[in-house]
Amino acid sequence: MSNYKNVFVIDDDPTNNMICRKMIEKTNFGENVVTFLDVDTAAQSWDDVQPELVFLDINMPPSTGWDFLDQLADKGVNPEKVYMLSAEVTLDDRKKAEQYSQVAGIIIKPLTPAKLNEIK
Repeated sequence: MSNYKNVFVIDDDPTNNMICRKMIEKTNFGENVVTFLDVDTAAQSWDDVQPELVFLDINMPPSTGWDFLDQLADKGVNPEKVYMLSAEVTLDDRKKAEQYSQVAGIIIKPLTPAKLNEIK
C-alpha cells in the first residue's frame, strides 16, 4: 500500500522528475505521481488533482518554488505537505522555508529511498 495517493513533483529538470517518479513508484511511496516542468502548469493543474505531498524544486527560472506556493495561496489553497528540493541549500532558503507553514523540510537532490523513509 502506498503512503500517499497523489504526489506532485515540480522541477524544471526532466531527468530529476523521472528519477523522483521512479523512486517514488519503486518504493511504493506514492500511488499516482504527477510531474511538472514549471510552476504555472502545476498551479493550473491543482484543481484537477490535489496532492497530499509535493516535492518542489526551489530554483526553476524564471519562477521559483516559492512562486508556486504564493500562486496557490492567492487561490486560497494551502498544500498539506511540501518538501523543497535543491542541489544546494543556502541559509536564505532555510529562512524562507520557515515562512511557509506547509513546508515540512528541504531535501538535497537526488531523492533516495533513505530520504523517502524519513518522510512520514
